[in-house]
Formats: sequence, C-alpha cells, structure tokens
Amino acid sequence: MPDRVTTSRRAVCRLLSSAGVAFIPSAGVASADAKSTSTALESRPNATQYVAVVDRIVDGEHVVLLLERDGNIVDQLVVDVAEFDDVNERDILIVVVRDDELVATRHVDARPENGPGTF
Repeated sequence: MPDRVTTSRRAVCRLLSSAGVAFIPSAGVASADAKSTSTALESRPNATQYVAVVDRIVDGEHVVLLLERDGNIVDQLVVDVAEFDDVNERDILIVVVRDDELVATRHVDARPENGPGTF
C-alpha cells in the first residue's frame, strides 16, 4: 500500500464545511447525519460507504481498518489514531472513504446484516 499523507480531523471538518456538507462530531466519534452523508456520496462519485472493522492499532499511532462490502473484505485503510476520539480493536464502524481518505465514521454495536445502510 503506498504511503499517503494523513489528514487531521480539523482539516477534514474544514474541507467538508467548505464543500457544504454538515459534519457533526457526536459522542466522541466523527459522524454525519443521513442526509449529509447521502449528499456527500452523491456529490462525490468516488466516495464509498463501507462496514469497517478495526483490525489492529499499530504502536498506538495507526488504526488498520478492514473495509467490507457484501460481507467480504475488499480493502484495508490505515488511518492515524488521532482521527478517532475512542477506538479499540474489533470495533465495528460505518465509514465513508473518498480517494483513500477517511471522510466520516460512526460506531455501531453489531455488524449490519444488509451492508452499511445509511448514517
């Protein structure tokens, strides 16, 4: 996997707000409401929503997310741990990824049976 520049949560929030997308931090987790997530996905054809599982946290600095589609692992994404207020191995998340960058996340209690659904 090629090296990539990590972006701070503040930079992502600024980017989203400048693009007209509502970004609402909630319960210590970056999150977006259903309408703004739909808008973000529609206005950015290369944005994709996945179910993600935290595979591991490396040296307390990087979070390795396994991205799933239709119950199959399709990719992985390495994100700076600073992107999360609270994250643990085996956490299940709904994530939006655009151009190999994490755009939004939401913790869920269990893996959704019918894919990521909506935020």
